[in-house]
Amino acid sequence: MKVQSNSNNLIKYNTGFSAKTVSRPSFKGIQTLTHYNIGLMADGIIGKVKVAKKSGEEAYLDVMKVKCGSGDEIYQLRDMIGRIIGEIELRIKKAPPDYDRIAFPEDPSHVFVAELRNYSRKDTPYYKEGLEEYKDIGTRLLQIAQRRSDETMCGGNIKLISKNESKGFYEKLGFRREDCGPWGNSNKYYLPPDAKEPFSRRSGGL
Repeated sequence: MKVQSNSNNLIKYNTGFSAKTVSRPSFKGIQTLTHYNIGLMADGIIGKVKVAKKSGEEAYLDVMKVKCGSGDEIYQLRDMIGRIIGEIELRIKKAPPDYDRIAFPEDPSHVFVAELRNYSRKDTPYYKEGLEEYKDIGTRLLQIAQRRSDETMCGGNIKLISKNESKGFYEKLGFRREDCGPWGNSNKYYLPPDAKEPFSRRSGGL
C-alpha cells in the first residue's frame, strides 16, 4: 500500500484495489474507509464499516477515531445512536533509527494491538446488556490495525497477546503463534506475510 500527498493536502491512498484522491470525507451516502488514509484524518467520526447483524442482515457502523496523548490510537465502532459496539487500542512500534538492518534484515516494525473488544457478543466478558449482536466486529477492527500498519510503514505487520479463549478466533483469521522459545509467552500472535492479503479482503475488507 502507498500513501501520497501533494502541496494542496490532497491524499491519494492506494489500497491495492483502487485509488481515490480526496481532501476530506464528504459523508454523502455511505462513506466507508476504503480509499482514505486513516492516520491523516482528524479525531472524530471518520467513516463507516460494513458488518452483519446476527440475523445476517447487512449493517453499517460509524468509526470513531481518538488519538491519545501517549501516541496510542483508539478506534470505536458505534451504532446509529452512538453506543460503542466494539473498540481497538493500537500502539505503533517502529524500529529504532540505529536498528541493524544488515545483521537483522527483517524489519521488526509493527502495530501492537493492546486491546480488542466486542461489546455486543454475549459469550464474551465484555458484553454490555441491551446491545444487538453484530458479526465481523473483531475482523473490521483488526483490518483498521492492518491499514494503520501499512500507513506507518510497518509493512502490514500486526502483533498481539491473545487471551486463552480468543486463540481460535485469531487463528481462524490467519494469525500464528510467535515462536518465543520454551520460556516465552505462548499467547503471542502475529500476522504472517502469506496471511496479510487474504485478511485484508476478508468479509469484503474495509
